[in-house]
Amino acid sequence: MTSFYHGSYIRYLIGGLGLQLRRYTKAVRRLYTGAKPRSALEQQAKVEALIARRDWTGLEASTDERAIMADRARDPELMQKAGQAFERLGNFARAAELRLSARRLRKGKGANEWTGEDLGSDTLLIDLVEDDPRSLGRVIRHARLAGAAAACAQSATIRVELRLVSLVQRTFPNATVVPAQQNVVGDRFATFENLAWVFGRDAERLAADFVPLRADPELVDTFRKRYRSLTDLPLVGLSWGSKSHSKDVPDFPEWARFIAQTAATFVSLQYGQIKPALRRLRNGNDARLIFDDSVDQMVDMDRFAAQVAALDAVVTISNTAAHLAGALGVPTVFLIDDNFQTAWPVTGDRTPWYPKGIVIRKQGRPWSLVLDEAGRRLSSILTTLSDAPRGR
Repeated sequence: MTSFYHGSYIRYLIGGLGLQLRRYTKAVRRLYTGAKPRSALEQQAKVEALIARRDWTGLEASTDERAIMADRARDPELMQKAGQAFERLGNFARAAELRLSARRLRKGKGANEWTGEDLGSDTLLIDLVEDDPRSLGRVIRHARLAGAAAACAQSATIRVELRLVSLVQRTFPNATVVPAQQNVVGDRFATFENLAWVFGRDAERLAADFVPLRADPELVDTFRKRYRSLTDLPLVGLSWGSKSHSKDVPDFPEWARFIAQTAATFVSLQYGQIKPALRRLRNGNDARLIFDDSVDQMVDMDRFAAQVAALDAVVTISNTAAHLAGALGVPTVFLIDDNFQTAWPVTGDRTPWYPKGIVIRKQGRPWSLVLDEAGRRLSSILTTLSDAPRGR
């Protein structure tokens, strides 16, 4: 696995061992305290076996069993997991239903909850604030739906993390966008779950109604001219590592080979202290991988969005860069591991959330073969772009 921790395998190993210890302790506690019924533990073991075999038909049947079990036990956590599984399996309607039910079990169903009706003169609060502010994937994925929701009310307010305010406001100028720290009320309210239930139950409609987020056009032009002055090759964003030990990602030698074999100039979209990683990926050719230290996605997401929008394409693992590139409508190759934890589909090479993206799953292969496929798909994207310029 690629080391996120400044290129140090020792630090990465120590962190991974700590994660495994926490998982083991949690499992033992559940067994001996009765925190989870044996039937649920057996069901989880069955699910893991089906995932390992990539038996998606069997997994859908098993997920349906889990959903029924969750409903009977009124278990929002199990209901949420079943909803996540259904989305990956392509059953968006069932996924949206379960996620909304899970939220109502946790928070209660408010009398002023919006369920898709025209609100007339009533005001609507669209709350897109994630519990963990470091995790923006779900926020970015659902932000495109906020405009359609806002159109159902005479006045709408959207709450997001501070670093997303400018980007969301520019995209939906008819709404008022405020930072998460600001307390706002509305006659009705909507959350991620409400938006998905109203607008995200049909994959074809979700793809057809795609509304890209809008980066600052002047900043986009500035980045584009700056990078264009350095190269005549296509500009491709690259994000390679994660600080999450639950992710399986290509290692540095595999990424370095991919960079060397690809006729493009890469632009780092990786967050954190990455200079040691850059040395390993550049392999002595600094011009092949641009690192722009004027961009920090952890501080200024609007500037990061402009950087991404200035590129011809993006190749990335599953992370914030992936969701942002997809949401901006930039042609993107998503590299997805075989873990069953995120919203990426398990079949097909497309996701309705990001219609211009291509999903490449590992499917038990060595990462070197996955990156070979990514190179071929990227080449096809760049050829298409050169035949039909993006208007820059």
